[in-house]
Formats: sequence, C-alpha cells, structure tokens
Amino acid sequence: MKVIKTYYPKVKAIELFMSIVYGIVVCFGTLLLWFKGDLTIERWQTFMLIGLIYVSYCALLSFCIRTQRIELTEYVIEHRLLGLSRRSVAFTSVKTVKFGKVNGSPVVAIENNYNHKSIFVPYIPFEQDWDEISTYIKERNGKVIISM
Repeated sequence: MKVIKTYYPKVKAIELFMSIVYGIVVCFGTLLLWFKGDLTIERWQTFMLIGLIYVSYCALLSFCIRTQRIELTEYVIEHRLLGLSRRSVAFTSVKTVKFGKVNGSPVVAIENNYNHKSIFVPYIPFEQDWDEISTYIKERNGKVIISM
C-alpha cells in the first residue's frame, strides 16, 4: 500500500514536563537531605543514582511516544508503534469518528461499521493533526459521522 501522508507525534511539551518534574524532584530531594542535616556527597550520589531510574523510564517512554505514527494510505488509516502496525482500519468500514476518554486519557474512537467495535487511537501527541486526518477520512468515506 502506498502511504499518502504520515503524521508524527508532537512530544516537546511532554518531554519538557518530564524534565521539569525531574528538576523539582532533584531540588526538593536535595533540600530535604540538607534540612535533615544528612547531606553528604555519598548520600547525594545515591539519591542521584536512584534518580536515574526515573530518567531511564522517561527516556523509554519518550522513545515509545516518538516512534508512534499515523499513516494514511489509499485504503486504511494505520496507527504504528515501534515500527509495528498497532491498529488498522479500512476507510470503507469506518462508521463514526469521535473524541472520547479511556482511563482518563483523551483518545479518538473509530467505530467499525461491520462489527461495531471501537478502535482507540491516541489523541494527545497528534492533537494538531486530527482535523486534517478526519477531513481525509470524510473524503474517503462520505457516510462517516465525525464528531470531534
């Protein structure tokens, strides 16, 4: 299948938030050790080493978010994660496209016309692209109901 357009996630705000949280934790942790009178170089190095767990987790999470793609082809919309096809829906089988929440996270629910199951695609890293994506879906399938 020929890919018509590929959408990449916007992650600058997410990574900035992760960095700010890490900065706050380091500052308050250091101040807390200092106020307790327990701030030694060994304790601070141990504290920073434990902080690497947070940094490692954030790096992994950022990598996973960065590798997401939404690809529009001639016949399907496909959500890819880590280079693998995570979700795929043919334009002819799309019944509705609507904004919703799953476990508190904003998603776009694409309801399948044949089995009436919804496929959830993340909204947040692609929030600026969904107008264009939904317009393309409407062009490919004139019967689809879009409520966003």
